[in-house]
Amino acid sequence: MGKLAILLVGSTTRDEFADAVGTLERFGQVVRAADLAEATQLVAAGRVRPDLIVVAQAFPGQFRGDALERLCRAAPLSRLVGLLGSWCEGETRTGSPWPAAIRVYWHQWQPGAVRELERLAAGSGSTWSLPVTASEEERLLALAEQPIHRRQGRIGIWASQWAMLDWLQAACLRRGYTPLAMGPRRAAPAGELAAVIFDAADGPDWAVHSLEQLAAARPSVPIVALMDFPRAENHQRLFAAGAAAVLSKPLLLDDLFWQLDQFTSLTQTL
Repeated sequence: MGKLAILLVGSTTRDEFADAVGTLERFGQVVRAADLAEATQLVAAGRVRPDLIVVAQAFPGQFRGDALERLCRAAPLSRLVGLLGSWCEGETRTGSPWPAAIRVYWHQWQPGAVRELERLAAGSGSTWSLPVTASEEERLLALAEQPIHRRQGRIGIWASQWAMLDWLQAACLRRGYTPLAMGPRRAAPAGELAAVIFDAADGPDWAVHSLEQLAAARPSVPIVALMDFPRAENHQRLFAAGAAAVLSKPLLLDDLFWQLDQFTSLTQTL
């Protein structure tokens, strides 16, 4: 795996950006700049020739469009990725999102961006390598062409809503897993489980309580929690309650199964 040259711009001390910064350091040499002006100076002086420019934006309008344009002109072959805070969630509707940039909210970074970084560092298969004119829909279509992997094992699905339970069961069956329904008013399945998918759909307080009970009952089973647009404090509470990973909804099924693969290694390519 090759090392990427990464230029990281913005304040990265916020809790919501901490995990993303850690993963960037795994995949390459990270050079940091406090703002776009400093980043442009670093590129112009030849101190970094970035494969990837990651701009951590906590709120809409934090960085001027003309300053971002100057940075992109200084590094025309670099891919621009916006690492976005929760305040930026409505920017595509009411703000001025950056043109030709890949937008990744902090709560989508793991595992979606990590998968792309793995492919980018390996030199093949990353949708971040598509032309800058590629839309989000075109990147999703490119992902759909990736090979499907068959899994094995029993996966518990804890969900209070029937629609979510049905969707996750169908997805697990298609990938080769044996899904077992769990949740309120359902008897706990007997036997070992490879992992549990926990849908935190009924509010953070209730979800934390239910997750604590589940983790206490299955202390050796990794639990992947799903939550709609979590905030940093929700993330921390779910991890403290026993989650091994927290994924944001809406999500790609490939991201979910990639995360499960980190806990189970029983895969074979179709």
